[in-house]
Amino acid sequence: MAKMLLNLAVLVASAIVLSRSSVYLIDRLTRIAIKLRVSEYLVGFVIMAVATSLPELAVGITSAIDANPTLSLGNVLGSNILNLTLVLGLAALVAGGLRLETQVRNREVFYMDLIAISPLILLLDGHLSRIEGVILLILFAIYMYTLIFQSREYHKVYKNHKRDGSIWKELALLLLGTAVLVGSADVLVRSAQELALALNMPEIIIGIFLIALSTSLPEIATAIPAAIRRQGGLVMGNLIGSTVTNSTLILGVTALISPITIQAPEIFGASALTLVVTLFFFTIFVRSGYRISRVEAITLILGYIAYIVGIELFYTSGL
Repeated sequence: MAKMLLNLAVLVASAIVLSRSSVYLIDRLTRIAIKLRVSEYLVGFVIMAVATSLPELAVGITSAIDANPTLSLGNVLGSNILNLTLVLGLAALVAGGLRLETQVRNREVFYMDLIAISPLILLLDGHLSRIEGVILLILFAIYMYTLIFQSREYHKVYKNHKRDGSIWKELALLLLGTAVLVGSADVLVRSAQELALALNMPEIIIGIFLIALSTSLPEIATAIPAAIRRQGGLVMGNLIGSTVTNSTLILGVTALISPITIQAPEIFGASALTLVVTLFFFTIFVRSGYRISRVEAITLILGYIAYIVGIELFYTSGL
């Protein structure tokens, strides 16, 4: 019992460090992007979305190197569900509703739905090979190319921000933050493995809940303030981009290092089905007046709670 509590304490502490270091990296990346005078959309959406997925990437690489890529699969599934339900629901609820901007209304939602389902299709045989990992990475590259270079409305240069200080200093701080991020991810993965072993629980469940909540803290930390500032497009762009990044870049890199084989297929199947249902309702809510109302926000939050309770009951009944 003492060892289990110690592992849980280490997991919580490493999760906090992971979250704080990722938020720090987001700030550094944004500063560097502004200094390089890239587009406003690139700063607000692409960098924000990819940067908030850095914890998932660190966990994916670490778990794959440790020959335990199932933890990353659970993390990606759990993070995607959590982002599109709890994170979006909390942001919209705190802001009293969330109005969406033109660029996230139709095309990006369609792309996200298609890409988020792609790894689930590839995993129908219970295995995600290195070749399939490459396919996911190609999808990520295509998505980013389409988003950045073929969208003329996203090319407005970021202005009215201070660009004091040396870019080399920012790069040095970025490297330092990355080192802390990777180190905390390694500790997080190892403590999660020990906790799963102590609880005699499939590691995919640890990934779906504990790791997913830990790695999604940056999305929560950025979505709620943006929602309060009425930046609905930024919130949605962040969550859509994070979902795409998780489904392609994270799983692609993980599978490339260590192919993924599904463990606890019942848990995976229930989570995959939940993700599909989440994508369906997310799309319906976005298309209904192009805003997320308070009622819809509460529905999303309750949906995530129901998912947690359902998986817990499903798992305990099978013991």
